[in-house]
Amino acid sequence: MIIINTGDGKGKTTAAIGQIIRSLGQGFKVCLIQLFKGEAFYGEQNMLVKLEGLDFFSFSKEHPFCIKDVTITEAAERCKPAIVKIKEIANNGKIYDLIVLEEFNIALRDNLIDKTEFIELVKLLSEKSDVVITGRGAPRELIDLADLVTEMREIKHPYNKGIKSRKGIEF
Repeated sequence: MIIINTGDGKGKTTAAIGQIIRSLGQGFKVCLIQLFKGEAFYGEQNMLVKLEGLDFFSFSKEHPFCIKDVTITEAAERCKPAIVKIKEIANNGKIYDLIVLEEFNIALRDNLIDKTEFIELVKLLSEKSDVVITGRGAPRELIDLADLVTEMREIKHPYNKGIKSRKGIEF
């Protein structure tokens, strides 16, 4: 299956991490490929790297929207190794039961990766593994391809009242 968690609400990554835990609990082999999240800052990273059965890769750790001295060009260049890793996995025999591609919808939305190439890779991956793709702004072509799409919709968020993100809740 191809599963997409998208939308402007909180919970896309949280849902994907829950899916990882559920799959690992069933003895599945899991791969997480993550974009735009610096290592050891996010609480889930500190735990995920300790889990057996999970291969965890992080690329293009900074997005220009969050880190002002990173350009779109730099971010796109830093996404290239993630696509190389996905190609490597797609072109091998079945390695993983579940593959989570975290924040890739954002990379697609911001044209940091090629949409046509990415969709073709997801098709290849889904022939052997379940694939979860997270991030705001999932493109229509990916939504149409997916088997399950969940849109997290913000109804209310403390950020809108000027409350900064909190350790253990947002990161």
